[in-house]
Amino acid sequence: MLRTSFSALSIALLTACGGQAAAPEAAEDGSLTSSDGLRLVPIAEELEFPWGMAALPNGDLLVTEREGRLRLISGDTLVDTPLTGLPDDILVEGQGGLLGILLDPDFATNRKLYLSYSKDMGDTNTTAVISATLADDASGLSDVTEIFLGEARETTFHYGSRMAFLPDGSLIVTLGDGYRYMEDSQDPNLLHGKIARIMPDGSVPGDNPFADGGGHAAVWSYGHRNVQGLVYHAASGALFAHEHGPKGGDELNVIAPGNNYGWPTITYGINYDGTIITDETEAPGMEQPDVKWVPSIAPSGMAVVETAGFDDWSGDLLIGAMDGPRGQKLVRVDIGADGSVGETQDLLADLQTGYRDVISTPDAIYVATNMLDGVVYRVDKVE
Repeated sequence: MLRTSFSALSIALLTACGGQAAAPEAAEDGSLTSSDGLRLVPIAEELEFPWGMAALPNGDLLVTEREGRLRLISGDTLVDTPLTGLPDDILVEGQGGLLGILLDPDFATNRKLYLSYSKDMGDTNTTAVISATLADDASGLSDVTEIFLGEARETTFHYGSRMAFLPDGSLIVTLGDGYRYMEDSQDPNLLHGKIARIMPDGSVPGDNPFADGGGHAAVWSYGHRNVQGLVYHAASGALFAHEHGPKGGDELNVIAPGNNYGWPTITYGINYDGTIITDETEAPGMEQPDVKWVPSIAPSGMAVVETAGFDDWSGDLLIGAMDGPRGQKLVRVDIGADGSVGETQDLLADLQTGYRDVISTPDAIYVATNMLDGVVYRVDKVE
């Protein structure tokens, strides 16, 4: 049974004050200690809107800044000079910029990685994915190749942009609905509001659900809004994704090929102005979320725990929560050996910090805040 994230004393203090208690003060070393027995130790500061993280085999970290830069954290120090070799068509506007990052399964031998970003195409833009080779000294990229483009749009919202590899070597890419194009999420012929499956060279697998017709050949699942969390759970073989709802209705789903996840025909949320999108929360042929958050938590980033010292969390999910009435925390989701979704536990909520990304390596758990003056922290247990 998961314990609750707030003690009775904390709740009493909040009630007595008529609002949220003040966040704990940082220690001299900049670390923050939460009431739930976790400490955030700063690894790198002064990042501009950090968005995605990847851990290199030597323990260094690569971090994307939404402002269009790729940064290296080496030996717990942020290298001053950004990496060279990025595309010159990154659109830094609205929610767009340099976004997701993923290492190739054979990175140790081929040095390949994948980046997703909002691509400027003049009057329109879209989600793009490139492959590239990281220099031996991690100073820059070469062999930059565009392997995938989403649907063209005229908005700068909802790019998706998380990626994950399946065991067969295929690459999963999440795509947002572009906000204005939410109805297109229900059309499998279009890439708005979809999860796509491609090969690392950009080719489309012949066993995709619509490879033989009835939809876009790259579509893996549809009816999504803005998927900003994606992981493959190796122990169970499940592919997990979470997505932003509108005002309410954030979701965690197990993704299966060809399935329709409902947006915007069904939803547990409403428009930001309070108007109703639909009265329906379920419909035949549309999947129900395994977890839903109403009010919203604005989820972003997700990791499967595989870190020494966190054995009691092994195989569980960690999800960053950025904002909203129930946001600014880390959420642990209990996952069974068969991939079944259990209870959730809120963590770090008293620190009142939003988290854009979270990764778990064999040696450490790292979180990146979602702020302009972003920080990457290592998560330690308080001894």
